[in-house]
Amino acid sequence: MYNTLSAQVNANKLSVMENKTSITESCFENRYTLSFHDSVAGNRTCLAQFPLKDEPFFHLHLEYPMLGIAGIWTPVSGFQKHLTGDWSDFHQINLSHSAPVLCFFDTDGNNKITLAFSEVSRDLFFNAGVHEENGCLSIDIILYFPVTVSNLTFTFRSFFSPENISSILPQVTLWWDHLLTDAPLEVPEDARFPMYSTWYSYHQNVSHENLSREYALAKKLGMKAVIIDDGWQTADSNRGYAFCGDWKAEETKFFDFREHIELIHSFDMKCLLWFSVPFVGENSSLWNTFKDMLLHHDHTLKTGILDPRYPKVRDYLVSVYQKAVCEWNLDGLKLDFIDSFRAYPDTPSLHPEMDFTEIQDAVYVLMATISSTLKTLNSQLMIEFRQNYIGPQMRRFGNIFRVGDCPLSGITNRVGITDLKLLSGNTAVHSDMIMWHSDESPEDVAIQLIHCIFGVLQISVRLNELNPEQYQVLENYLTFSITYRKVLQQGTFTLTKPLSLYPLLQSRDENTCVIACYDNNQIIHLEKTPSKDFWILNGSKGHLLYVQTEENFFDVEIKNCAGSTISSEICMPLSGIHTFPVSPGGMLHLKRKKEILTL
Repeated sequence: MYNTLSAQVNANKLSVMENKTSITESCFENRYTLSFHDSVAGNRTCLAQFPLKDEPFFHLHLEYPMLGIAGIWTPVSGFQKHLTGDWSDFHQINLSHSAPVLCFFDTDGNNKITLAFSEVSRDLFFNAGVHEENGCLSIDIILYFPVTVSNLTFTFRSFFSPENISSILPQVTLWWDHLLTDAPLEVPEDARFPMYSTWYSYHQNVSHENLSREYALAKKLGMKAVIIDDGWQTADSNRGYAFCGDWKAEETKFFDFREHIELIHSFDMKCLLWFSVPFVGENSSLWNTFKDMLLHHDHTLKTGILDPRYPKVRDYLVSVYQKAVCEWNLDGLKLDFIDSFRAYPDTPSLHPEMDFTEIQDAVYVLMATISSTLKTLNSQLMIEFRQNYIGPQMRRFGNIFRVGDCPLSGITNRVGITDLKLLSGNTAVHSDMIMWHSDESPEDVAIQLIHCIFGVLQISVRLNELNPEQYQVLENYLTFSITYRKVLQQGTFTLTKPLSLYPLLQSRDENTCVIACYDNNQIIHLEKTPSKDFWILNGSKGHLLYVQTEENFFDVEIKNCAGSTISSEICMPLSGIHTFPVSPGGMLHLKRKKEILTL
């Protein structure tokens, strides 16, 4: 059940019936103010609807007492989850950037107030911060409309239940799923297995000769797919995107591209291929065709950003992916830079050949057409999107959400995976490609893998050049991630302390509980759950794990980062806090046998 704030406009006044809440409207502008006069925390949500008037913008101002609020979570907040003043900059949300939800939490990561918005496509701007004069949380939401609109409703839902935000935010996803007419894209089972990516391991220097060395080992390690990244379409290896647009396989690298993809298939692996969706490079043969149909010309990257408001642009892009899937027998696409579809200072005004005035409306049609067209070719096709284009609409067009580029930053991967999991529903959440220096210690390789363990691991190192110790660590954690993929990816997921970047993460189902500890000197409490099998991963540089248990007998096994058993004990009685010597990157396995009998 939801408590509802029903708002009606009458004679330039907006009135509601709700205790301890008032809404006022300025009669001079399309601006509504909603104030919570007292704490309205409780196990409930509120639903409010405001009709949009025929004005070029809509402005909603909200105030809420700053009682116990310690930080703010947004889908792309990353490391920046601290509070700021209400004088800070506005943030932009639209179909291809972030998602329309704000979550305010206490020091433990429990919800204080979460606001979710129904506008999931058009540009929405928000500012949220502390109002210094009264200690209240001040929130401004602005919707801009370049053309006259009518018969539209802006809805927001407020969640006050003091649960962990890992329980609150999935409710927001369910609400969006209820609002949207089409279902999220189905996730093939192969999307939940580790994948090999060519990006960090080879950058643009991909070729049939180079990549062919990797596939046998990737298969042996349990990877189900290969992602061929940037470089397959150009002989140029100077970064930049000057040669994007033609999307023909570079013959000096791949004499027969279809044959190379069939080589991948011969290892019973899938192949996904990278495309930079909006880019048409200055050196592309299509530059003259599209140079006057651009949102922006990026002279540094030597590429243009295509304007999807032109039907000719959309038709061209759809045809590129349709042809690629058919001609090369692809199993998936890595569609990059979709968040570049936005307004720039040099974005041209309307043109007679455009059939949309709003950029995001055109992006929606483009992505919907790509998705529906490709699904008719292969219902199990995998489509990867990258943070930050991970909103509720994008789940209809893609079935893999990947953390944004963060080479060799395990903590960035950890935070990105956690943030994605909170809103992604059943969509597969992948790590950014995992890489390390050739001389890295096995313990630090393991720690980086543990940072990513609650997502699907994408690996991007030269497998044929790994030393034996690194190979053993990779094999150990890939095997673990595959064996426990259901609980890791789809179990009940719980986080701690967002302001400390989630130092303890847990996912559990009816049989198994996996806990990852990223800071030493934490006490890990094993809750009373149906789970009998507990895995605690040491993602820190500490050598001890502290575990608090109820009175039980456990089989105890301690493993190092390579998965070798260091010690074990059968039916060990545990009660209270116990210390276990677990090396960095290692594992503690506790299997509950029975409760201790009290005489």
